[in-house]
Amino acid sequence: RRCQGTISDSGTTTVSLQANNNSSSSSSSSSDLSAIASRQKHTAIAPTTAATTATELVPSTWSQALHRFFLGEDIGPSLVVLTIFGFIYTRYQLLSSSTTPTPSSIIMELFVFSSAIVLWWVQEYFFHKVLLHSPSFHWIGKSIHKTHHEKDYFHVSIDPPQLLLGWLFVAHFIFRVLIPPFHLCLSATIGYSIAGLVYEWSHYIVHTKVKPPRFISTSSLSSCNNYNNKQQSLFLERILILPIMRKYSKMRDNHIRHHLIDSRYWYAFSVTEMDDLFHTNPNVKELKTQMKAIETTRERENQTERGTEREGISV
Repeated sequence: RRCQGTISDSGTTTVSLQANNNSSSSSSSSSDLSAIASRQKHTAIAPTTAATTATELVPSTWSQALHRFFLGEDIGPSLVVLTIFGFIYTRYQLLSSSTTPTPSSIIMELFVFSSAIVLWWVQEYFFHKVLLHSPSFHWIGKSIHKTHHEKDYFHVSIDPPQLLLGWLFVAHFIFRVLIPPFHLCLSATIGYSIAGLVYEWSHYIVHTKVKPPRFISTSSLSSCNNYNNKQQSLFLERILILPIMRKYSKMRDNHIRHHLIDSRYWYAFSVTEMDDLFHTNPNVKELKTQMKAIETTRERENQTERGTEREGISV
């Protein structure tokens, strides 16, 4: 459905967005997107979703989010982690009982592992766009996804274990058919499953109230006693932590736009650049201008129709 810059539930609340960039997220545009999501807390929720969101405790810190995802009442993610470790252990057993791998076999295995991850990214985009937002094809998955869009933006979004494990094992059996060597099949399953788990966590975290930091923290540096420790901490934050937080911030902004501006765009998730590749990442200001022009045109048409009806009644 299209939100058209508003949050439509039992009533309509108009919100503003100052974002002026389509692919690069500045700190000001991201804060505006966060403001939109925060403002939705004060908006009436549809009766069908009010019961599920009113009593829900949405994490607001990283520790709360991690505990809720892996140790909370939803056991799906934990079971997926155990299953992935099971596949990894099986692959290790095969490796220890076989001959020493050759460079070509290692390259092939890495290729299969990486290809399975890329497969997830592509499948994730098109499944979301073609099946979950199909204008003509109606099925239970689309209905569930519609309910997801009707909820308050901030909510706990974790898929049930039946879906997570079912999807994982169906993928494994498909790989088993397509890739006869069992060790390569396991590598494909492991790569695909890890990509799926990363998606499940990422989609969950962007719907929580956990905000991405936008600077390198110096608090950890001030507690260091010597120059080497300071440099190591700074290196860790710049090379690992900051890129991850930037990625999280971009995913969050992208998904907020998809939910609260126009659900016909911004389908990508794990790799937001997919929207650039398939032209579903429009300039926000231009899109809002187009939507406003369409809304104005429709309003004029409605006024013309009402005027024609009144003239007909008077005659």
